[in-house]
Amino acid sequence: MSTSEIADNKWELEASRPPIATIGGIIQIAVVGLFACLFVWMMSFSLQGIFGARRETLADQYSRLTVDGKPAPAPAPK
Repeated sequence: MSTSEIADNKWELEASRPPIATIGGIIQIAVVGLFACLFVWMMSFSLQGIFGARRETLADQYSRLTVDGKPAPAPAPK
């Protein structure tokens, strides 16, 4: 091998290593980790909404409202 080929191989070896020991590399890892945590946090709320306990919303109350917007009175006991 010639000297230029050896130097090229050394450059390729250095370029293929991730820069985890530099400040920029550490910041990149921290930012990617932050976005991963944010994604997991958002997915947890989505799964909680899908599989969690059902709560009554205004859409559920719509069918039971009367003209004046108040709930219908309960039937009189017999």
